[in-house]
Amino acid sequence: MQQRNDAVLAAAIAGSMSAGVLLPSVGLLVEPYLLVWLGILLFLNLIRLDTPDLVATFAEPKSLAVLAAVKLVALPVAMFALTYALYRPFALPVLLLSGISTGLGAPFVANIVGGRLPLIVGMIITTSLAVPFVLPSLVYALVGSEFEIPILHMVLLLSAALFIPLGAGWLTKRHVPAASAFADKNSFLLSIIFVVLINLGMFSTLSEYFVSDQIFLLQTLAASFLAFAAFGVIGYVAVPRHERAAGLISTTYVNNTLVMVFAAQFFGLQVAALAAVYNIPYYAGILVIKKLLSR
Repeated sequence: MQQRNDAVLAAAIAGSMSAGVLLPSVGLLVEPYLLVWLGILLFLNLIRLDTPDLVATFAEPKSLAVLAAVKLVALPVAMFALTYALYRPFALPVLLLSGISTGLGAPFVANIVGGRLPLIVGMIITTSLAVPFVLPSLVYALVGSEFEIPILHMVLLLSAALFIPLGAGWLTKRHVPAASAFADKNSFLLSIIFVVLINLGMFSTLSEYFVSDQIFLLQTLAASFLAFAAFGVIGYVAVPRHERAAGLISTTYVNNTLVMVFAAQFFGLQVAALAAVYNIPYYAGILVIKKLLSR
């Protein structure tokens, strides 16, 4: 069963990425609704979350506070310094990507590879609320550019893409247990549908890079895999042993879609490209992490 699921996931990831690049007109039809697909994906994977466990995570917040500080401050500063020393053109893109909040797709990853879901959801909430204050300050201090992530926009994003699916999951479990059981039993296959839609939308925006500038694309692809690996290692060692899977997921699976949007607005498409290409290790890494953690 697990081998079949892994094969289905690999085929869905490769197929949807390829379709987005080769058929961008199709991908652009679903791209405006990325937030909707993320919300449904979250609902399917947060339905397994027990609300008391999430409350307990905030009631005893030591692991959460340490991991959030690493994610929002220590990790981006260290990654910026290292990238600035090795290859300066990627320093700003790496700073933006490493300093953004834990991704809304992280619970889907946790349900596949393992990891304590309440800590991951706590990281999504905590880092998403803090990042509008922390990341612009880091960029201004390290780069000198001044930009602003609208706090209201972030709150609305959280409400639409996290709190609504979380509340819907709680209400479904409480009032429609049969639907909850169906969603839980079929969570993986239903989730694959929305992963395909997300990849179609994201990779339709990358299509031109595959045609017009292959060297830049290869450089960006290499940088995305190196960043993915570095994020994972730091998240893995930043928390106690029993939290390591959750730590790895919280630092590696980030809101790269959000970075792509505001990086393009404030710094241009070349800076935004790393966040977009990061979707390749983002999904391809699921199978690798699953095998590593199983050992």
